[in-house]
Amino acid sequence: MDYQLATANSQSSLIRTSFFATSAVFIVTAFHHFYGAEVYNTPWRKDVGVNGGITLLICLIFLYLYNRYKKRIFLILYTLIDFIFFGLVIGIFEGLYNHVLKDILYFSGMPFDTWRHFFPAPTYETPNDFIFESTGVLQFFVAAALIYYLIRVYKMPAKATV
Repeated sequence: MDYQLATANSQSSLIRTSFFATSAVFIVTAFHHFYGAEVYNTPWRKDVGVNGGITLLICLIFLYLYNRYKKRIFLILYTLIDFIFFGLVIGIFEGLYNHVLKDILYFSGMPFDTWRHFFPAPTYETPNDFIFESTGVLQFFVAAALIYYLIRVYKMPAKATV
């Protein structure tokens, strides 16, 4: 009995940590996109922050439903939505491709026309603002931590989560 309680507590802590990481990705992403909207006069960037907030709320609802009813389907839906939006879309596409790779290729001296082919205007800005680029890169690293915790949540034994 003590083992089951300890396991349930550690799993509950793991789930909370995964949501904390999700919230961190959202905060960095929202700041990054609201900042970018102002600096580059691209108001459409704000949509990412708004949609991220809605997605964060949906994740929170699924965690509430999981905690209330102890049905694994709610935990799976939380993990799936969280992984797709905050892990893949924000972390891998936005953070890794849109900023890490973009900056590496730009600062490594890739010919500008070739670079622009992979990162066309007006969607992609040349790396000329430290705050915008550093928060863009930060999205990848925070999302990498999130993905790590989501994988651990996903691998939790089904019986212990009920």
